[in-house]
Amino acid sequence: MSRKWVFLALLLAAMLCASAQAQDEDEVYAGATVAIVPPAMVSPFHVAIVDSANAVGEAFGWEVISRAPERETDFEGQITVVEQIVQQGVDAISVNPINSDAIIFAVAVANDAGIPVFMHNTITPIAEGEVVEYIGYDQWGGAANLAAYVCALLAERDAVDVADAAGKVYILTGIPGFHTNRRTGGFMHGLETVCPNVEVVGSQTAEWEREKALQVATIALQQNPDIDLFYGNSDEMAIGACLAASQLGYTINEDIFCVGIDGNAVTLDLIQDGEMTATLGVYPERMGGVVLEQMNKYLLGEGIPEILLTPSVVVDIHNLDAYIAGDIWVEPVPGLPETDNGRPTLPEEEAAQP
Repeated sequence: MSRKWVFLALLLAAMLCASAQAQDEDEVYAGATVAIVPPAMVSPFHVAIVDSANAVGEAFGWEVISRAPERETDFEGQITVVEQIVQQGVDAISVNPINSDAIIFAVAVANDAGIPVFMHNTITPIAEGEVVEYIGYDQWGGAANLAAYVCALLAERDAVDVADAAGKVYILTGIPGFHTNRRTGGFMHGLETVCPNVEVVGSQTAEWEREKALQVATIALQQNPDIDLFYGNSDEMAIGACLAASQLGYTINEDIFCVGIDGNAVTLDLIQDGEMTATLGVYPERMGGVVLEQMNKYLLGEGIPEILLTPSVVVDIHNLDAYIAGDIWVEPVPGLPETDNGRPTLPEEEAAQP
């Protein structure tokens, strides 16, 4: 059995056991219909979130609706999806917004209909509208920790102190917006803080997609063949960069490194096989289940925080098995909002160090 399926089986089994226990204790809101709205279903990340929501929904005896636009660039399509779900009628809805400004209209539609709105994979509050809870990880802090890992990686390669690490990094960004801003800003902040001699030699959007990242990275390497590392704002883009490098004759983890953000199951397989370097694991196979657990608490009348902070951890070959087994998972906790302000989410003295 591949690591992908072992990972999914372990996580889904854990969620089902927890949900079944809640049912036995009569702590499940009866007969709910809820909705999960990803930006699209192109990325394994969003598929994993929906799969975990479905698993917990099945344990709860709930109907879980999941719909999304075809592409992660289609913010108008996401608004339409939310409107359609509101018209259908649900007990709660959770959205992973493509664009934080555009989604305000959709939130207003749900608010007017009296449907509680959650948001997942983000802890950045929108400017208007009532959102019950934001569920996600600190994107800036996670990206900064990934940058610190990159500094240590390059330092080890050259047998120098981390502060003296040097190299050339190319950044593959997502669609312009708060996700990209936080993941890029946090990573650059981490490099500047930990290893200021590392140079960012280029940055371009690949719109969260593997194929576009392959194209962008291929051109980048042709123009600048001594790039040492690609950083993707998502795993799919980092995978595209690895593919580009391999096709051009580079050996991954020797000639060049690739790191991303998500912790998708396919990425974990690639790390195991030496075809990718590392990822910021954010537990997509658990996040959807956490969303439904929080919906359940809300529908039962329990108090829940505005911000629920889910964990993230840099995963490479050294801690891969522990991540897959769930040994380094920590339960979500109330957190602070992540403002799209070009600064760390937490004050520097409170920020977690890798």
